[in-house]
Amino acid sequence: MSIIIEYVVKYQNNFIYSYLFNKNFPVLLEKGIEVKPLLDSNIFVFNFDLDEWPSSHFNPDWHLRAFNENIFMIRKHYRTVFPEEEFDPMGDDDSA
Repeated sequence: MSIIIEYVVKYQNNFIYSYLFNKNFPVLLEKGIEVKPLLDSNIFVFNFDLDEWPSSHFNPDWHLRAFNENIFMIRKHYRTVFPEEEFDPMGDDDSA
């Protein structure tokens, strides 16, 4: 299985291929298969830039958060993903 992971990470390193691992990811962990290359790739990472999300806030650290809804619904869910005050948008605009 690690050969398949290496291949996908090398040649199909894109979020759209995450469906290949969504349902069997726990099985990979149970069998002790190394998933670090998979997690370090773009398979489970999707960078986006949305007008509804603030471009800056007071917390300079990187944070990964789960979003279990449809990826197309994330546009309106900044407060669902980042409810803490430390992620309040900078400036006067509180609409995000």
